Amino acid sequence: MDDAEGTARHGHGGRRAELYDAIRDDGQELAASLIQLLHAAAETSHLNPTDFQCLVLLRLGEPLSPGEIAARLKLATGTVTSVVDRLERQGLVQRDRHPDDRRRVVVRPVDPPAGDGDADGPEGPGGPGILPGFREPMMDLHERYSEAELETIADWLHRVGGVLRTFADRAR
Repeated sequence: MDDAEGTARHGHGGRRAELYDAIRDDGQELAASLIQLLHAAAETSHLNPTDFQCLVLLRLGEPLSPGEIAARLKLATGTVTSVVDRLERQGLVQRDRHPDDRRRVVVRPVDPPAGDGDADGPEGPGGPGILPGFREPMMDLHERYSEAELETIADWLHRVGGVLRTFADRAR
């Protein structure tokens, strides 16, 4: 189904179709920019992009098993073992016993040392010190939006993230 068929099927045309096209095109640009940012942040952090992605994933949520990391990053479990080994050697993560199954392990990030990054909190996608200087321009950007607009943006990002994760899971 091409875009014209999708637009006709959903009954959208005119300005709404133009806005969808703009969101689609800008979304693709954003995806490319995020990949560039990932590589820049990884380089700044002295990590390779895969190790950096793993660290960001772990800093965003609860401890994960190596199998969960593999599933979320679409990596082989052997690759994840190597990634976790490298991150552990650098003191960025540690392995702990799984809370529900003592035979398994989970990986969790090690808290960064005090003073690593701004006192205000996380600077970038991975937390303090991962991408120094990133927080301020993002905060400046958000100043132009009302709280209601920021709520809409936050809601959209949350929902689109869910759609993207679902789609990625189905694409295996």
